[in-house]
Amino acid sequence: MKQCLLRLEYNLLRMAPIRLAVGTMITFGFRLCWLWGRVRFGALVKQRGISCVCAPDVDLKYPQNIHLGDRVIIGSNVSLGAHSPITMGDDVRISRDVIIETAGLNYSTGRPPYKHISKPVTIEKGVWIGARAIVLGGVTLGENAVIAAGSVVSRSVPPGTTVAGIPARSIRSKKPKE
Repeated sequence: MKQCLLRLEYNLLRMAPIRLAVGTMITFGFRLCWLWGRVRFGALVKQRGISCVCAPDVDLKYPQNIHLGDRVIIGSNVSLGAHSPITMGDDVRISRDVIIETAGLNYSTGRPPYKHISKPVTIEKGVWIGARAIVLGGVTLGENAVIAAGSVVSRSVPPGTTVAGIPARSIRSKKPKE
């Protein structure tokens, strides 16, 4: 049965009109998702600059606490947990699957339920955050800093510094242009 269905699909998709119809539907679906993402993002994140681009599947927690500069690009499957403010400067790039979380639980109080503790995250101008990186509350990422893919950032990063690892450590530092 499976072979029969696969053969039927193969033969149908070899026909130009059907291939064109399927391609048109896929393109329309992608564009509709893109448009929905733009509208949803624009409605939720009020404090944003011009030319901000956000994938439609971004998880926004407390979007009223998210402040974006100009030309910020946020990739797919990013999670922005803004219990405290998340502030991004101009030209920030956030790759796919990044988690930026300002809150955690204060488990030192003893018994559950634990109270939330949160600290703001500041991402300055020109920062690039690589895929699957995690940025925790209380962190400031300095201007033109680079966060390598898969890093966990729990401390502030100076301007022009590249960090990598778990926990993130400096691997390169660029002197600012004078």
